[in-house]
Amino acid sequence: MDSLMSIWDASINVLAHGLLDLAWWQVVLVTLLMTHVTISAVTIFLHRAQAHRALDLHAIPSHFFRLWLWLTTGMVTKEFVAVHRKHHAKCETVEDPHSPQTRGIKTLLLTGVELYRAESKIKETIAKYGLGTPDDWIERNLYTRFS
Repeated sequence: MDSLMSIWDASINVLAHGLLDLAWWQVVLVTLLMTHVTISAVTIFLHRAQAHRALDLHAIPSHFFRLWLWLTTGMVTKEFVAVHRKHHAKCETVEDPHSPQTRGIKTLLLTGVELYRAESKIKETIAKYGLGTPDDWIERNLYTRFS
């Protein structure tokens, strides 16, 4: 019975304090660091390197960013790139996946993720605008499959 209570106590402790039992300021610091890495991954990897091909990254940072974005946001490289390229190709028209001019700023700010997801499900968008993105085993069998 004592071992059952100690398991119960340990479970409650993990739920109450997390696995690492961080102080409040440590939680804030970790949150800021994770947010910074995520924003950097979107800006450097997805936007500059993949969508615009303005930057060539070595395989190590490229894969780190792919893994990080998949783990923390569920983003798939090809989907982001396709939606972003279509945005530039059809900028401020009714075909623009996320135009504040045609959809309204309120809609864009409040439902931007849903707009992105809806456009990323359109096979023609992915096929036409998602060219040149990673298409290796891990992308097909892990990242895209389990996004």
